Amino acid sequence: MAFGALLVSFAFFMAIGTPVALAMGFASIIYILLGDVSPAIFIFSMVESLGGGTLLAIPFFVLAGEIMNVGGITIRIFHFASLLVGHIRGGMAHVNILSSLLFAGISGSAVADAAGLGRIEIKAMVNAGYTPAFSAAVTAASSCIGPIIPPSILMVLYGSMSDVSIPALFLGGLIPGLLLGLFMMIYVYFAARGEGVEPAPRARLREIARSLLVNAPPLATPFVIIAGLVFGVVTPTEAGVIAIAYACIVSALYGDLTWSTLGSMLEEALITTTQIMFILGMSSLFGWLITTEQLPQAMASFFAESGYGHIAFLLAVNVILLILGTFMSLTSILVIFTPTLVGMGTSLGVDPVHLGVVVVLNLTVGLITPPLGWCLYIVTEIAEIRFIDTARAILPFLIPILAVLMLITYVPQLILFPGEYFLQGR
Repeated sequence: MAFGALLVSFAFFMAIGTPVALAMGFASIIYILLGDVSPAIFIFSMVESLGGGTLLAIPFFVLAGEIMNVGGITIRIFHFASLLVGHIRGGMAHVNILSSLLFAGISGSAVADAAGLGRIEIKAMVNAGYTPAFSAAVTAASSCIGPIIPPSILMVLYGSMSDVSIPALFLGGLIPGLLLGLFMMIYVYFAARGEGVEPAPRARLREIARSLLVNAPPLATPFVIIAGLVFGVVTPTEAGVIAIAYACIVSALYGDLTWSTLGSMLEEALITTTQIMFILGMSSLFGWLITTEQLPQAMASFFAESGYGHIAFLLAVNVILLILGTFMSLTSILVIFTPTLVGMGTSLGVDPVHLGVVVVLNLTVGLITPPLGWCLYIVTEIAEIRFIDTARAILPFLIPILAVLMLITYVPQLILFPGEYFLQGR
């Protein structure tokens, strides 16, 4: 009866619009009152869930991304990308996607990508002759690369909750992130024909080389982080500290980091980190209760007895998370379902690193699908168009994104190979 009350009360609080963190907390309290569980477990589980040293990496990476975003890096990345791919058919749309791919290695956030690069990208595309709706759709779709390319805040959170190697998760996101960029650019190459915009002239090799030299420091950010993790020089938390120091040095070298902007960066990083930690703390007991009731084992047995095992399980994960992502925040979904999904996946022989990258990409799609779609609202405001126009324009972009999702779901080596190659023997 207590477990049934847990699920029913959680659904009730969600239905009446209660914030998801509070809904989980209230539902867990009802379970404690009805069940044979000590109330002290609520405080104990919250403290335990927030006590891991790995979680310290989250505020560090968040702050590093804020520093790079505000520190004038976005314009330089966009200029470099325009020299590389601006001459291809659909030029500025390709520049948009490549800029997001490069910026993803700095921010680790789809929302930061859409808000930071979005203004530059949409303005440049509209000035080049593209429709505002198409410009907004390209910007929103390409922002999905942010949480996949390392460093990724979501992967740090998933790794800390499931005790999975964060370096392996970071490396696992490399190929899927590159595939997302490639598949989107292939789609844009054909879709841009309907926009009727001529690409820019091809840049000279000397000009590209000069831009690469000037912009090398920010572009090297993900390699600096990954190298330290791969070679075992630093832990994920220490890598976050290095990311902050590196971001400060790079922004200071360009003359874009000032004391006046530092305060706003710290404030934004504090707000983002507090939101993540509050959700994680309130969901800790909820997840523990779900696991205690052996729900993961029961569901794993169901998929095993179906005759399709991990194939049916992964398909169900994709369908369920894609649906949930349309009306719940991705952080909330991650902290609620990670313990259950990892338990089920392990029982069915699914590698937790493979599952983690699949889960993160699923959740990222929710940022560009209505009605919640934060990135859609951001680009709609920037482009100054109706939300319905942005929602219609984004639909075709789901084809390349979902194609990559299905590819990495059933070809796990696309995720596991980099980790197996670089981390072998560690």
